[in-house]
Amino acid sequence: MEAGKSPRTPPERARVRWVSGREAAAALTDPRTLRQLEPFLARECSVSQAAKETHTKPNTMLARVRRFLALGLLEVAREVPRKGRPVRLYRTVADAFFVPYEATSAESLEAAMRERDAYWEELLRANVVRARLEDAPRNGGNWGTRIYRDARGRLQVQAAVTPDENYTLLGPERPAALSSWRDSVYLDFEDAKALQRELFFLLKRYQQKRGAQRYILRVAMAPILE
Repeated sequence: MEAGKSPRTPPERARVRWVSGREAAAALTDPRTLRQLEPFLARECSVSQAAKETHTKPNTMLARVRRFLALGLLEVAREVPRKGRPVRLYRTVADAFFVPYEATSAESLEAAMRERDAYWEELLRANVVRARLEDAPRNGGNWGTRIYRDARGRLQVQAAVTPDENYTLLGPERPAALSSWRDSVYLDFEDAKALQRELFFLLKRYQQKRGAQRYILRVAMAPILE
């Protein structure tokens, strides 16, 4: 070691907790409930600040905090003195939670994924529809499904407003919304792995941005086993 330099100490390991209780597991795997817990995850936060971040009334957030305390997911980190009652800052009892599927009410891994994804799929679908309806004055709102064979000879089923072309929102002034399925993408394994990695890192790159509008985004792919 060079003179005058102190040895580097490894960073403190994040507190991790396995969750086996059914009620706590249900809370952590429910997207609605988890969003209310998010302000306290691995950081200190007051009830009023959490209410502001989640667009919730303070009394409603206080009731949820009490529930999280009862479930053993939250603890009082410290109190900040002020005139009158001190402000309590809460923090999750762990920086990361792990919920094994056996701790949930799901009967199988597939059922667990279906339950988890149902909320997000509904949220995505509702907001894609909203964006399209807001764009409806541009096209008269004559919505339908266009079924045809593409130039490669493969079946295509697309949202459309005319039988002649597919509907898109790619114009610069139109809503930034997209919902697209492709079940006839034929790739060798090497190409599939390349696409998998590109999609993963593309999603990660945009997730690191801090823009003004919250979006829901889903990227998924899997081999179809006939």
